[in-house]
Amino acid sequence: MRKMMLVGLVGASLGLASCGAQASIDQAVTSLGSSADLQLHFTGSASGPGTAQAQPALGVVSIDMNYSNPSGAALSQSGGTANAEILINAGTQTLADLRVVDSNLYVMLDISGAANIPGVKLPATEVAALQLLLGGRWFELPKSLLNSVTPTPSATSQAQTAKEAAAARAIFDDLSNLIAATPYTTLPNGGYSETGTLESVVKAVLPTIQGLGASTIPTSSVKGNYTLTVTASGSTATGGSITVTAPSAVAGQGDDTVGLNVTVAHASLSIDAPTGATVITPSLLKGLFSQAGG
Repeated sequence: MRKMMLVGLVGASLGLASCGAQASIDQAVTSLGSSADLQLHFTGSASGPGTAQAQPALGVVSIDMNYSNPSGAALSQSGGTANAEILINAGTQTLADLRVVDSNLYVMLDISGAANIPGVKLPATEVAALQLLLGGRWFELPKSLLNSVTPTPSATSQAQTAKEAAAARAIFDDLSNLIAATPYTTLPNGGYSETGTLESVVKAVLPTIQGLGASTIPTSSVKGNYTLTVTASGSTATGGSITVTAPSAVAGQGDDTVGLNVTVAHASLSIDAPTGATVITPSLLKGLFSQAGG
């Protein structure tokens, strides 16, 4: 579970690290784990006729990922013991707050807030029932419970996991090499921006994908481009974004663009276990699922 909660930190680090061997960019990457606290704020964006349905929801939904080393040392020295928190928001309302503190998972939900997301249609009676059952209070899933419900990996599954991890590393290396070789522009206030074609991305990863036994991908039919941007203040990363523009899903209507943006901060923000949480036991967990499904 801790590995899942740290995905934001890892993803942000990898995305920035892939910028190449430039010393200033390397320093920006290092800055992500240079203090005891890190906050990442993610938002999405979309434009173009093929994204019309997604645009209203992306306009209000955001995700915050916060990390704190309880020892006070830099996150890079936490050795995987940092506390973590994920907040899923609709506007100013938090729909879900998930925390990992001392390897225990804490969850609080606000089911009724989902109605604030444009396009989300939930039966009012079901929302009310779920809110009454689960909403507005903290639940604790102890480490012991999490371990008990995690299947023990078999030799076959471990081998498959290792194979998938090796493939992911190879694809990441392909992308890193591509981005490092792509010309970029230095931004006036720090950071850089570069634009490349989606065709070049496919060509970069194609040998690795074909080595896994995948079918041949016709690269000549890949249209569109990406823009990757990293912002920094001196040697400290302050954010980044990636946008992808390609022919619209609505034929003959131009291009669609989707983007992911992240801002970075290092405010002093401890992540603590909430008080008064309901401790989930195996029997209680079974009862909650039974009530939610009934």
